[in-house]
Amino acid sequence: MNRGRCSATIALRRQLRRAIADFDAKAPVDDVCLHEVRKELKRARATLRLLRDSIGEMDYRRANRRLRDAARPLAPVRDTKVLLGAVERLCGDTKKGSRHKELVSLEQGLRGERQQARRQLKRSAALRRARRSVASVLSDSRPWPAATDASLRRGVERVYRKGRKTFARSEAQRREGTLHESRKQTKYLAKALEVLAAARGGRRIAKPVKRAEAIAHALGEEHDLAMLRKKLVARGGSGSDRRALLTQIEHQRRKLQRKAAKHGRRLYRRKPRAFVDALDLPGR
Repeated sequence: MNRGRCSATIALRRQLRRAIADFDAKAPVDDVCLHEVRKELKRARATLRLLRDSIGEMDYRRANRRLRDAARPLAPVRDTKVLLGAVERLCGDTKKGSRHKELVSLEQGLRGERQQARRQLKRSAALRRARRSVASVLSDSRPWPAATDASLRRGVERVYRKGRKTFARSEAQRREGTLHESRKQTKYLAKALEVLAAARGGRRIAKPVKRAEAIAHALGEEHDLAMLRKKLVARGGSGSDRRALLTQIEHQRRKLQRKAAKHGRRLYRRKPRAFVDALDLPGR
């Protein structure tokens, strides 16, 4: 059997097993474990998008919903972690003074929120429910048919088309919601292409994966700064230092938006069918 025909289904099951193993770890609320769980769930949801035609709409929607819901309880711990990272980056760009003191104060508050989020997650049954959801998808996947080359091509084309549309919308609007959605869809594209690259070793896939990852990284940092800005505004207060800090954040956000847009125009310059044709995938 052609490696590409069954590789996506096999990859999905491996991703689900790794996620379950991370849930079963002795310290599942540890940053490393949570990061690995979230990473595998994202990969699995991207792989599902490749399998959508072969497994059918009903199975796809059910599995995607369960994996999405499994990841949700992990978000508060993850959010405080990335916000702390954003604060640290801003501290590195900010000279000692009132603005720096504001960031240090914010960092202390976020560390407290992080500890609280960890305690709540550890005490709740959310991790057990999330593990059961992932295990149910793994069980459901056993009778799924192997994906054909043609169905994988259609899957890539669908993921690319959605990513292209959300990128165009984010370019036109530059709003927090549209930028975040563009990041998510581009991340799905990168992960889906990685599955195909692992199966086929295609050199033509490497460049779009690199561009998609660059977009997702830039928009990820942009989203972190948008969340951080909300935190600062919610804390209240006024004064020139607070305004200067908010201006600094907006400046960094615009810089990251331009960086993502530069890569996005290259990645999404082709129409969906032309993009898939350029990858030289079988199944035409």
